[in-house]
Amino acid sequence: MGNTKTPSGPGHDWAFGRRLAHGIGVAALVAFVAVVALGYAAGRGKLTGIVTFGFVAMVAGAAVHQSARFATPTRRLWAAGLASGAMLASAAAFLAPKAIGNHATLGGFAIAFGYLLGYAGHELGHLVGHRSLPLNDTVAELTLHAVLAGGVMGVVYGTLPALTPLFGYGIVAHKLPAGLGGAVALDRDGLPATVMALPAAAVGFAAIPLSLATPALSSVARAVVFGLSTGVFAHVALDMFPECAGGGSGHGHGDVTCGPDADRRRHHAVGSTFGGAAAVALLWGAVTLA
Repeated sequence: MGNTKTPSGPGHDWAFGRRLAHGIGVAALVAFVAVVALGYAAGRGKLTGIVTFGFVAMVAGAAVHQSARFATPTRRLWAAGLASGAMLASAAAFLAPKAIGNHATLGGFAIAFGYLLGYAGHELGHLVGHRSLPLNDTVAELTLHAVLAGGVMGVVYGTLPALTPLFGYGIVAHKLPAGLGGAVALDRDGLPATVMALPAAAVGFAAIPLSLATPALSSVARAVVFGLSTGVFAHVALDMFPECAGGGSGHGHGDVTCGPDADRRRHHAVGSTFGGAAAVALLWGAVTLA
C-alpha cells in the first residue's frame, strides 16, 4: 500500500502494537459470543439474530478487502467510493426517515448533532494515532456508530421487525460497506483486519443489554436516538469519500493517493460514489418488488 504507516520512534515496538490490536479483535469476538448467548438465554432471540447477522455482514466486508487486496490506487479508490456512497444512501434512506418520522424538528436536530459527534470523534480520533495505540480513527468512528445503532435497536426492541429479506438487506447495506471501508483504513495504517471485530461486535454490546434494561421510549426519545445514529453514520460515509487533492501527491478524505493523473482518478472517485449509492437504491427496489 502506497501510504501505509510505519510508526517509528524510540522504544516503539510495532510488532507488539500489532499483537495488541489482534488481541483486541479476539477479545471483542469472545465478548460478542458471550453477550449473544446472554441475549438468547434472556429471550431476545430476534435481536440476537439481527446483531449476529450484522456482525457477519461487517466481517464479510472486511474479508472482501482481504481477499481482493486492493493494492492499486484505482482499486482502493473504488473500494472507498462504493463503500461511502452506499453508506450515505443507507443512512439517508433507512435511518433519517425514522428520526424525522418520530419527531421532525428534534429528529433533525439529532441528525445534526450526530454528524457533529462523528466529526468530533474523527478529529479527536487523530489523537489516538498520535499516541500509536492499536486503533485508528476509522475504527473509532465505526465503533461509535455501532454503539449508537445498537442503542437504537436496544431501546426500540419491541418495535423491531423480524429478520425479513428487506430488513436483512438494510443491514447488509450498512455493514458490508462499513467493513470494507474499515479494512481499507486498517490496511493503510498497518493494523490487522481482526480489529474490525470491535466495531462489528459493538452493536451487540449496546443492543442486548439495553433491550433488557430499557423501558418503552416515547417517540421523542426514538427520534433522538435514530437521529444521532443517522448523523454519525453520514459523517463516516462522507469522511470516506475519495477526494483527490492537487495534481501531484495529494490525498483525499478516502485516503486515496491520487498521483500525477489526478484528473482521471477524479472521474473514478465520482463514479464510484454514485455507483455505491445507486447499488443501494437498485437492490432496495429489487427486494421490495420481489
